Formats: sequence, structure tokens, C-alpha cells
Amino acid sequence: MDKKLQRFIKNNKIEFVDLKFTDIRGLLRHISFPIERLGKAFKQGIGIDGSSVGFARVERSDLVIKPDPSFYFIDPFYSAPTLSLFADLYLGDGKTPNPLFPRTILKNAIEKTKRIAENILVLSEHEFYIFKNIDFSLKKDLSFFRIESLEAEPDERKYNAYHIAPPEDIYTTFRVELVRLLGNAGVPVKYHHHEVGKYGQAEIETDFTPALRAADNITLVKYFSKNLARKEGVYITFMPKPLQEEAGNGLHLHVKMFKKGKNIFAGEKEPLSDLCRYCIGGIIKNARALCAITNPSTNSYRRLWGGLEAPRGIFYSFANRNAAIRIPGYVRTEEDRRFEYRIPDAVMNPYTGIAGIITACLHGIDEKIEPERVKNQKLPLSLREALEALRKNPGFLTRQEIFPKEFIDLWIEIKEKEVEEIESYPTPQDYVYYFNS
Repeated sequence: MDKKLQRFIKNNKIEFVDLKFTDIRGLLRHISFPIERLGKAFKQGIGIDGSSVGFARVERSDLVIKPDPSFYFIDPFYSAPTLSLFADLYLGDGKTPNPLFPRTILKNAIEKTKRIAENILVLSEHEFYIFKNIDFSLKKDLSFFRIESLEAEPDERKYNAYHIAPPEDIYTTFRVELVRLLGNAGVPVKYHHHEVGKYGQAEIETDFTPALRAADNITLVKYFSKNLARKEGVYITFMPKPLQEEAGNGLHLHVKMFKKGKNIFAGEKEPLSDLCRYCIGGIIKNARALCAITNPSTNSYRRLWGGLEAPRGIFYSFANRNAAIRIPGYVRTEEDRRFEYRIPDAVMNPYTGIAGIITACLHGIDEKIEPERVKNQKLPLSLREALEALRKNPGFLTRQEIFPKEFIDLWIEIKEKEVEEIESYPTPQDYVYYFNS
């Protein structure tokens, strides 16, 4: 344990440690223990049942998690002073990284990129709705959802609520407190505001950080948002399309790469370098299959095909928010040149999602894929269609052994079962259309 961490523990009178990690879907898990056991956790790790979180078969389910000392903070949602760190998952020997663990996959992708870029920076835009109350049921004889919002029946003149000011912006104070808590934990935030959607849609945009930290930060934005909402007696959802005919929730990701302190996405004569264009070409070529990773819910496609600035076509463009990949028109400096990938949503596991984008970039760079020469494609209409695209085109992810084939097979299996279950339920819309047929 380094001396800086030891001083932090002493100065803050830390009593407990909380290790955080995501399961294969992206759901946050944790384990807590007294601070006196932290040294042992660094050396030996803590044994867990990997089969219960989707990373191992029951017969080989003994796995080990170890804290990552590179990033830590005091968790504000615990009554006792608690040090929080992210954890990495290892096989039973405590030394071999678990190849199915999302954080391991992202680390592999970053390592494979080192021959091209020394640093990959990612900025994330988090869109979510804040509701006063929510109730839902899924039974054989009772199926519904009911939402209560402080912005219910809003003034139609406020149809586009983008950047609306208080008092119409009901949750300004909530977002201020959320940003303060995130800042105290070391998550840099550029700004926050009311988004386009009525009924309390908000956005928080974090600043550029290295790719692994960016995935950690996405996880923390959701964690802090939900816990603060619980404390304040409101409900938050990052679900891609919670309301018909209202803006959906995306997770837009801005990406740029640096080598020797220089942004290698900036062109010398053109705004974008050839390397950046090849990255974009790789993403466009593989976007349909990549959707199975970055948009892994049936609800994701209600957002993508529900209009209101959600991309449908797989193309790139300058300053066009309907494009899957947008080159921000307001960027003027070489240092800030980047692309924005607008397809993903926050249902995705941020580690595998960012790893998938990086891996598609590597494919484009290695093959020198010109984005203009890629055949025009449409985004998948459904998760089932995206999974079929991934089944036909897993190679861009498994190349260079970044994504294990076992992970792809397991992911398709998990998600196909999810689709089958969801599609087995009749919906209220079925009754509206077909009950009296």
C-alpha cells in the first residue's frame, strides 16, 4: 500500500473499505470490510462466487477480486467513513486476470492500442429522467407502468425543454448536489442542464479522462445519481426510451487519442487525420454488430427508432446530430479534435462498450478503412437483429484476443434469453390493437 493512500486513510479516519465492480451485464456489485483487512486484500484478494455474477461455471466458480489502488474516494452514502475503490477480477490463483471480466477486456483493448496511441481519452454525456414517483407491474393478469412527474402536463410552449431555466427546471438543485458529490469523489464534470425531454430529463457531461477511468466514471455517475435520488425521495432512470414521443436517454461518447502529447486525430491540412478517419471507418463498418454491446436492451431500439435527435443511419458528419458519428462543429483547436459516437446508451456495460469502440477503431486503422467507402447501412431495428449481426461478425471484437470468443458466445446467449422472455409478454398496446379483433 503506497504512502499517499496510507495518509488518506489516516487523515480521513477511514473505518471501512468498499470494493466496487460490475457484473457481465454492467450491474454494479460491491463487497465491504473493515479497513484493517485492506492490506490483505491487496496481497491476497477476496474470494467470491464467480458463478453468481455471471463470470464462471459453478464447477470453477472460485474467483478473487483485488482493489485497484489507482483511484479511490470516500463514499458519501455510508454512515461510517468508508474508502471506496474499484476492483479487478482474477481466477482462483489470484494472479491471472479473468478474461471475461469487463474491466479486463477494456484493459486489453487499451494495451493493444499502445502501438498507436499512448493515451485514449473519453468524455461521456449522461442523459436521464427524474420522476417524482414510478410504479410498474408485470404479472399474468396485471401489466402496467405509471409515472408521476413534477413536470407533468407541462406548458406546450416548453415542448423543447433544452436548457430551460428555473423555475421550469425543477431539478437544478438536485443536479448541483449531484455534481458536488461527483467532484468530491474525483469525477470531473463539465456542466449539467435540463435536456430536451419534458417530464424532468437532465444531462450531466463529464470531462475527458483516460478510457479506463472514463468507464469507472460512467459507473459512478449512475451510482451517485441513484443513491442521491433515493435520499431525496425521487426516482432516476437511464432507460433509453421511458416515454413515448419524448426524447430518449443516450450515452454519447467523445473519443480522442494522443501520442507524445499530440492529438493524433487532428489533421495537418484537413480537420481530421487519416488515422481518425480510419477509426471512424472501422466503427461504421462494424456498427450493426457493435450495437449488441453498446445498445444491449430491447428498449434501446425504441430510442434509436423513436426520432428526436437519435441517430438512425450509420454515417459520420460534421455538426450533424442525426449522424451516428458527429464531428463537433464548435471544436477549433487541434488539441480538442475528436469524434462523438451518438449511438450508445447507459444500459451498456461501460467497460465492454468502450472496449468495443476501441477495438472497432483498431480494425479500421489496421485495414485503413475509408468511411466514405463503407456501404451504407441502417441501424438494427431490434436487439434480436443486433445480436444476429454480432453472431455473423464477431471477428472485429475477437481479433487480437481483446474480447474472448467465450465472452461473445456467453453474451449472445444471455441476451437472446432476455429477448425471448420480454417478447413472450403481451403489452397494453397488444390489447389496444387486437383485443376486439
